[in-house]
Amino acid sequence: MRRRVRQALLLLAATVTSVAVVAAILHTGSQPGPADRRDRAVLGAGTAATVDGCADLLLLGVDGAGEAPSGGTTYGRTVGVLARALTRQALAADRTVEQVRVPMATGPTAALLGKRPDRRRALRSVTRDRARTWMQPVPAATGRLLALVDQHAFGCPDQQLVLVGHAQGAAVVHRALPRLAARPDGLVDVVGAALVADPDRRPRTRATSLGAPAAARARSGVAARRLGAVSDVPARTPTYAAWSVCTAGDLVCDPQDIRTTKALQKNRSYAYGPGAAALRRAARGLVARARLRPVPRPEVQVATAPLGSPFELRLAVSTSAPGAPVWEQPRNLPPGLALDPTGLLAGTPTEPGTWNVSYAVRGTRPATAATTGVVVVTVPAGPAAVSAGGENSCVVREGGSAWCWGRNTFGQVGDGSTTTRTRPVEVVGGSTWRTISTSGATTCGIRDDGTLWCWGLDNHGQLGVGRGAARSTPVQVGTSAAWTSVSASWFHTCGTRSNGSLWCWGSNLRGQLGDGTFARRARPNRVGQDKDWAGVATGGWFTCATKADRSAWCWGQNTFGQLGSPAGDPRPTPGPVGPGTSWASLDAGWSHACGTTVEGAALCWGHNDRGQLGDTTRRLRAAPGPVDGDRIWTSITTGDATTCGVDNAGSAWCWGSGRYGQLGDGSRSTRTVPTLVVSERPWLSVDAGWFHSCGGLDTGVTACWGNNELGQVGDGSTTDRLLPEGVS
Repeated sequence: MRRRVRQALLLLAATVTSVAVVAAILHTGSQPGPADRRDRAVLGAGTAATVDGCADLLLLGVDGAGEAPSGGTTYGRTVGVLARALTRQALAADRTVEQVRVPMATGPTAALLGKRPDRRRALRSVTRDRARTWMQPVPAATGRLLALVDQHAFGCPDQQLVLVGHAQGAAVVHRALPRLAARPDGLVDVVGAALVADPDRRPRTRATSLGAPAAARARSGVAARRLGAVSDVPARTPTYAAWSVCTAGDLVCDPQDIRTTKALQKNRSYAYGPGAAALRRAARGLVARARLRPVPRPEVQVATAPLGSPFELRLAVSTSAPGAPVWEQPRNLPPGLALDPTGLLAGTPTEPGTWNVSYAVRGTRPATAATTGVVVVTVPAGPAAVSAGGENSCVVREGGSAWCWGRNTFGQVGDGSTTTRTRPVEVVGGSTWRTISTSGATTCGIRDDGTLWCWGLDNHGQLGVGRGAARSTPVQVGTSAAWTSVSASWFHTCGTRSNGSLWCWGSNLRGQLGDGTFARRARPNRVGQDKDWAGVATGGWFTCATKADRSAWCWGQNTFGQLGSPAGDPRPTPGPVGPGTSWASLDAGWSHACGTTVEGAALCWGHNDRGQLGDTTRRLRAAPGPVDGDRIWTSITTGDATTCGVDNAGSAWCWGSGRYGQLGDGSRSTRTVPTLVVSERPWLSVDAGWFHSCGGLDTGVTACWGNNELGQVGDGSTTDRLLPEGVS
């Protein structure tokens, strides 16, 4: 994923002028063919590395001595020992690893001895002709190795290289290193190399000697003895080093006139005992070199910066370099924001839009090559918040006024009447609003002074003012002026306060209020005593929320696995979702939920009868799973059986049920994968309602589409709209 994403980000213009064009750019790039996929594996956690992606480290391995992959492995036995050790140590050090095998057919080591070797004097049995035949595949494989280096440098320019070879494969690596060092960039991207049983080993080689025990530095390998020495490996630098793993008496790298059986045994000894320990030591050295280079964590990060308000984001890297990393070369910064050399992205945004900010980070002691990172910053147009409810919609416009339209049977439009409105009407009170949430037949909003107000249906106490009649005008919920977020659902409501507390009220039939009971609450009731809640999303009969540490929690009904755990009985207290994932946002629909991570991935779980999880299937999923595609998501929203999201190019995508046109693609089809919402302008936000959806464009215009029998699209009609229609 990361290679195509990186290419797309580099192609993005500073100003997005055509969503269709940018969406096309994001999905161009060559797909790996069968040859690219052969002998290739990527090992990492989460979405940081995939078969089509760029891991932090590229391990190029070259087998020798007749060894080859077996049983689904990437390498033969000897190279495999070092590769497994390096991968394990790299993952523990917060580095992902891609493994690629350089193909080469080689003869076994015994072929050096001929059919009738001198049993007591191994070296005497190795003739020039046998050595030349045994080494014959090396020059061509060296060319293949260098071609692979070039290929990956183009596709993954930030990737570090580790070269590992065994026997003839070690000679391939040995001969490639000086050629790489002679290039203009030298070994800037090469962490180092491990040459196991190197037939080209030179006396007093610059490579660090290892073995069990290590061969004497004064001696040389079999090819150097019989065919003449080649250039030594490049000298060590602060960020590069080579290791020569050679056990004394090995027929290939330290041939001596000893018993042939013993010489062969030493050559085969690197997969077990002391020989394998030497390989693991080389792996530790390679990983230590790799960790000197700062790597952004996360490499792609998604953030929202309010227009006209101070914003601050501290970027982080993973490194073991003693010098402080330096952040530099920021590109496509939102007006009003700056990135300083310490990694602080801060300022006050002055223009709305979605900005793909790229930057480079490098070390100082020792000097390391720069690595690219990306922050996708969305700056919404003013304080605007668009919310699509059951059969009505609401928006906070620039300036802070709140407007609603659609069904108004229970006063959920908030204009003091119960008259259905096919065009927006202002919520009475003339106040300045910060945010608004409408769902089912209830609406709630937070004013600029931090007070919370609700109106509409109150049959389950979801207004939070003591169960009673419906209200057609806003009524204050309690006396607190510290509300920071609110989410209204069909039967219950939840909100967070500035002290990190979480409160819920209304129906509790399935434990969706999270207080450990199933008792209804007509006024705000605190969810536990935690003080680190960051956001909340109410679903049909369940609730999900995030904490300051980016963890996610859900509770309530779990018939379809919507709590992110195996389907079963309701759970009346918060339980973790996707442990180990850093969540940026969550949203809860009728019976499924979705969220975005700080890296811009989108994950969904729960009911999937209409394809609302976007994973190409209609199978229930009781744990978070990725939405199909490799987009960077800035937000995601869930409705009844529909899901929508916005990516870093400002394109909106919807999937799931499209019976009423709520996917915005001009059809009434059901989709199991994201489908582009037709638009000529970028989107800053989208919200999925019951059977319709609404969103905010970068121009400040609100547009809706889908079911419109009660005017919820807001264009003055009651005709379903299969494409986004501007609210008038």
